[in-house]
Amino acid sequence: MSANLRWYTKALYQMDHVVRLAAPGAWDNPSPCKGWTARHVIGHVIAVQRAHEALVEDRRRPLNPMVDPDTHAGDDPAQTWAEARDAVLEALDHPSVLHRVVTSFRGEEPIDDVIAFNVIDTTIHSWDLARAVGADDQLDPGLVAFTTTLLARRVESMRGERGDAPELEAPPGADPQTALLALAGREAWAVRRSATRSGRPIRSPRRRTL
Repeated sequence: MSANLRWYTKALYQMDHVVRLAAPGAWDNPSPCKGWTARHVIGHVIAVQRAHEALVEDRRRPLNPMVDPDTHAGDDPAQTWAEARDAVLEALDHPSVLHRVVTSFRGEEPIDDVIAFNVIDTTIHSWDLARAVGADDQLDPGLVAFTTTLLARRVESMRGERGDAPELEAPPGADPQTALLALAGREAWAVRRSATRSGRPIRSPRRRTL
């Protein structure tokens, strides 16, 4: 199991935790992503995982993450998410998969790099979804550090036509999570919502090792 796969799996289960906290009526709440509701956010993330699954299995991408992402969430977003989560992890759970070179929107790269890049998207959208559904929006510190390193290298190439917001200037003395979210164009220093009294970060439940 590679380091990238460990972080990717952690990011998926951080998102999973937020999805489990979402009330059935919260999916139409507005999110920090302009023009998107919670349903759009999870639909986008679902479509990305389905795209990764298709890459691994050498199939055409079944869903476009950027076109009508709310429709990808289905009637039961939590169930649709769980199915996509399990399917992509199952597709990756085979020898030598991570070393296979595929063609992504960035060009040719090993699957191990593809899933590393997606840690950025899944981590940032975990915060977006938490804000939308009123869950604890404190991210895992390890994922914050890993995502910051990846995003800092690639952020300029991700803006514009791919929909990423312009970088914001974080306030002086900003904590690592706030600095990361500012880099991603989120005004994270607005009042945080918390669904818990503990203030603990979003945690990933234990799962079997791939």
